[in-house]
Amino acid sequence: MENRERDCPDKFGDAKIQDILLNIGIPANIYGFLYITYALQLIDQDPEYMYHVTKYLYVSIAKKFKTTTSSVERSIRHAISVGWLKGDIEYTNRMFRNSINSKKGVPTNSQFLARLYYYVKNEDDETRVLIHNA
Repeated sequence: MENRERDCPDKFGDAKIQDILLNIGIPANIYGFLYITYALQLIDQDPEYMYHVTKYLYVSIAKKFKTTTSSVERSIRHAISVGWLKGDIEYTNRMFRNSINSKKGVPTNSQFLARLYYYVKNEDDETRVLIHNA
């Protein structure tokens, strides 16, 4: 999986992903913001990363940014927590709809990355739903 890096299509470019993360409420000045952006680009290149988050995704991110896998995991978890607890609740609820149980609290890193990936991948359909439900 690590050898499949290539230029990412515009749909998974930095600007689009970062705009969504900012709308969720994840601040751009934390490492998790950067790691989530890169994670989604890797998942777009090879969706198998979604099923091997600890074994491959965190390793690839850590290698790229010269850090540890535990730091990557912790930074992503922190970013999700900040966005989930302090961000735009209405936007987040519309985006995640029924895919995350709000009674259970913050989604896991894997749940968050998977939902965000499919949200960006199906952007046109999601945008129609968000506009319709706004």
